Amino acid sequence: MKPGAEEWMLRCLDGKATVQEREAWEALLRDDPEARAYLRELAEQAVLLADLERTTSENFSRADLGVLSSSSTAQPRHKARWAPWARGAVAAAALLALLAVALSWLRTTEARSKLARVTHATGSRQFLGSRGELDYGLNPGVKLRAGDTIETRSCDAWVELELRDGTKMTIGGHSSLRLLDGLDGGLRLKMTRGNLWVSPGKAASENLVIQTPTLAVQSRAAQFDVQASGIETLVRVNEGVGSVARGWDGGVAKLGAGQQIHNALGRKDPLQASPQPAPVHRWETPSDRNSAVILGRWFPGEAGEAMGWDAEPLLWPVPDREPVLLFAVSFVVPGAGKVPLQLRAGSKLVFEGRTDRKERVRFGFSTQKMRGVYAGKFETDVQPEELGAEGAVWRVELPLERFRPLQPQLSSKPDGLEMTDLYALTIRENAGLAIFRAEVLP
Repeated sequence: MKPGAEEWMLRCLDGKATVQEREAWEALLRDDPEARAYLRELAEQAVLLADLERTTSENFSRADLGVLSSSSTAQPRHKARWAPWARGAVAAAALLALLAVALSWLRTTEARSKLARVTHATGSRQFLGSRGELDYGLNPGVKLRAGDTIETRSCDAWVELELRDGTKMTIGGHSSLRLLDGLDGGLRLKMTRGNLWVSPGKAASENLVIQTPTLAVQSRAAQFDVQASGIETLVRVNEGVGSVARGWDGGVAKLGAGQQIHNALGRKDPLQASPQPAPVHRWETPSDRNSAVILGRWFPGEAGEAMGWDAEPLLWPVPDREPVLLFAVSFVVPGAGKVPLQLRAGSKLVFEGRTDRKERVRFGFSTQKMRGVYAGKFETDVQPEELGAEGAVWRVELPLERFRPLQPQLSSKPDGLEMTDLYALTIRENAGLAIFRAEVLP
């Protein structure tokens, strides 16, 4: 604990501290374990003093009764003994009252440190607590505080949070988000990778800052989404007003509804918002082996075979059961172009790949509403007989209507939605899945 903190704490307990000193004391109690230990020690001393005085009082009372029964002249002795006890008891009671107020402040500060609550979670995810907790479930109802980190670890995972001012926040698959603090009348979060959608509540009033590796996004009551990696960030504001700041040169820019900013490390052009581009309806895996890959090990083509990506393993938690092992390849959409890909009724997904053993393959994708919030995931299964012989290269064409919604309460069909990622996986069995190419056709 910092030098002089004990005297500062006693000033707060005596009610002599200013409002600024009390607020600083709350921060000290929250962040400094030694300060909390010192407060507990004071409380224990106060309780011990009260117990001692109560015991002394009982002994004095018994002695006085004995004296009074033998002589009526013992009354002055009774008064002489009572006065010191009374003064000590009052002092102990006063200290207990002050400590009760202090503990009440501590509980209030503790409540204020609960920054968000998990309202929905599915897929492979984990919770890294500020106090050393590790939870692979992260179930609805969990309350999050400063220092907690959420990670979604699979392509079909997503977590929904409700911030303390009612703002809704959805974290997509393969994302990492850490809650930093709730000081200065706002909330700060650090997003190192992934997708994030923010929708303000009706009473949203706090300043929200999302820090990515390349930008800081700030908003008070805007609906916006963020796509981030270690080297670039895309911010799109759909309703309201936001702003971004670039740390290395101090550049700042504002975004209005329908605008976006795309920034990458090494770019030296001025930070400036631009209109969100019109959507496209066609996409394919880029020739750059790493630009769009979320999950998958790249391999070069050999003996005339095309290059591709081998599936990587990941654990998918299932409530009340052992986790399921998946083997998946996943791509971010739209990739480096940063142009939204809109699905239409006639769209279809094409995958070219290979499985070394006969196994069912699940194909899926994630969506958001055009210039809006997260809209859920859609999947379909392809049986081994549709893929042909073991080890042979196959090509499957999947019309959009074949995909079923995993969250129909968000969107019952994908028509008109924007695709944000797509994936292929096998369940429980490593069938040697590899994807050479993926494509979305209008």
